[in-house]
Amino acid sequence: MKRIQKATVKQPHRLQAPKRSPLSSLNLSKVRTSRQILRKVARSTELSRGDIATEAKLAVGYYVYTISVAGVVRYIGKGKGLRLYSHTKEVRSRLKRDFRVQSIGSILQRNLTKAFISGAQVTEQVLIDDLTEKAAYKLEYDKLREYVFAGKGDQLWNVIPASIQTPQEIQAYTERLQRNLNSRDRWVRTLSAMTLEALRGGQHQHRTET
Repeated sequence: MKRIQKATVKQPHRLQAPKRSPLSSLNLSKVRTSRQILRKVARSTELSRGDIATEAKLAVGYYVYTISVAGVVRYIGKGKGLRLYSHTKEVRSRLKRDFRVQSIGSILQRNLTKAFISGAQVTEQVLIDDLTEKAAYKLEYDKLREYVFAGKGDQLWNVIPASIQTPQEIQAYTERLQRNLNSRDRWVRTLSAMTLEALRGGQHQHRTET
């Protein structure tokens, strides 16, 4: 597995009129492979706000990456090809038209757009590449779990899977389900009992696997 250098996007302190990107002059129909495309993009990408991204190496296969804002990791993801750059590409496209921040549904896109507007430094970095899809999914999950268990879950703009909970959160949730077993509502009692059984079964399986 290879480690890839990070590419940093340094934003200006205020919005400027978009400049024409050199990418528009590329004849991508003549480029045969995604590797050739990325090499062209990495060498000459001029961002819509007039900032030049540092040259980035091509990630091989599936990979796990992070997006940091002002030095703080805000997003952990997995992908292949140009997936790493798709998030900031969407933001730059949005900045070219009228929009309302409040209407942006995605937590990542809403916060990333605010970061661009404020002029914060945005860094995209591949952690490990040359992975299978299954290995990339597991590593992404493990990284999210690592941040949550380190008390850093609130800093992430990811949607954290419900299966990732700290022991304290699991205990509080279990105690709430236990109290629900005494509810006057039959459906609450039934659903709580089923959830408790599934929760305990999952914990038993995890202990068996570890």
